[in-house]
Amino acid sequence: MFKIPFIFSIVLSSILISNSLFAKVLPISKDDNSVVQVKSTVQYPNFIQPWRFKNPETKRAYGVHVGEGFVLTTTHALNYATNIEVNKYGSLKNFTAKVIKMEHDLGLSLIKIDDKDFISGLSSVSFPNEVFLPSQGLLLEYKEYRNLGEKRIRSIKLEMDTYSNGYIELPYVEIQSDEKLEGIGELILEESSRIPQGMVITFKDSQNSGKMIPSFMIKQFLDCKVDESCIPFKGFRFRPLTDKGAREYYSVKKEDQGVLVAEVYPYHFTGKHSLEIEDVILEVAGFKIDPKGYFEHPKYGKLTLSYLFHSNEDFIKKQNVKIPIKLIRDRRILELELELKPLNENSIRIPFGNTRNKKPNYFIVGGAVFQELSEHYLMEFGAQWRARVSKYLLYLNDFRHIVSNPNEGKVIVLTQILPLTGNQAYHSMHQNVLQTVNGKIPKDLNEFRKMISSSKDEFIHLEFTDGSEIIFKADEIQRLNAEALKTFKIPAADNF
Repeated sequence: MFKIPFIFSIVLSSILISNSLFAKVLPISKDDNSVVQVKSTVQYPNFIQPWRFKNPETKRAYGVHVGEGFVLTTTHALNYATNIEVNKYGSLKNFTAKVIKMEHDLGLSLIKIDDKDFISGLSSVSFPNEVFLPSQGLLLEYKEYRNLGEKRIRSIKLEMDTYSNGYIELPYVEIQSDEKLEGIGELILEESSRIPQGMVITFKDSQNSGKMIPSFMIKQFLDCKVDESCIPFKGFRFRPLTDKGAREYYSVKKEDQGVLVAEVYPYHFTGKHSLEIEDVILEVAGFKIDPKGYFEHPKYGKLTLSYLFHSNEDFIKKQNVKIPIKLIRDRRILELELELKPLNENSIRIPFGNTRNKKPNYFIVGGAVFQELSEHYLMEFGAQWRARVSKYLLYLNDFRHIVSNPNEGKVIVLTQILPLTGNQAYHSMHQNVLQTVNGKIPKDLNEFRKMISSSKDEFIHLEFTDGSEIIFKADEIQRLNAEALKTFKIPAADNF
């Protein structure tokens, strides 16, 4: 996505480490100037016609200067950005910024302003390892005419959720306020100490409540190297184990508790220290797990076990270290050490939630447009998309979005037929799932393209899961493609 020279990566990493790990967390006074406004021009791709882009939009977010011209802001304003500008208090100048790194699950991004005038008069913000709960807080916002203001909020409790419909369950702080908040990255301070507590990512005026990314997760993001994901992933799904009969079947003793491993993500675990389906997890990092998957945190109360894997805690360091697990397997007690790793994208068969700044790929065969299935494609059919799309695609999206085994490929969908005289017999086909190409199963769109280009057969025979078929003469595909590109003003027959 964004390539950074290796030497610059090392320099930036050292800057972030010096600022966040070793810098003392200082309170933010009313005279400090550290909050900026980020404006971006974004142009989202069209997932139904992936060779096109939608109309440009302007996005706005708050940002926090964390030192050396680096600004911490939210990811939602930077996805598909074509231009990024930053305004600071006391200056009429618009400063151009570039993206350094984006963390889509956490919803945070780091941008850099190279203009030396930018850091003049700007204070730096550092974040502590913990938050005060419950507490009264102050929200700093950037008003019109480049003025700074404060609003009162209440930090209520720590919860777990997936930010921006991501893949990883992460901690957030529930906040409440009687004032209207935007929820686009405002900085929150604890009222009495004025120590930074986090950044707001969403707020609903109708409920007077919202979510704040806690300071310890922000610190984890800033301490992380540029070219790595800073969020580890547990790599499995679990089910509650509350039924007495089931607990007896798995030999769970009365004094023990625990949950059942229901799904293990492919590519995540390696070697003998890995989880298996139907393992019963009793303890994680020394914390007992109850039958619904919760443990008792010494400060934040009852939290789901995902917190122990996905968050940054003093007693549980980040990825590339091992976390102790106590479990029952085949009615025997085992103790394993699981290595904390980031999510392996190869485990995701059908992308959902956040687009992760990726553009959709397409491949045209004789005027037939093929794409890999994603929830983003389905959502292009409007607010009622679940009622409008193919029920089979809906089933795949809901229940088969995780790879079930390492040999399972992507779901390749015929999304539409570009109407030409030469493919008239197939004009009614759309949302059909490709099964085989001349009897062979393609794993993804790239392999599908290679099968077509390398085929020595006279005919290209495409079979679909619903029993329908498409047959082209191999030598007519290029002619049909050329006609489709010219007629519908498409730049190329593929974009990858």
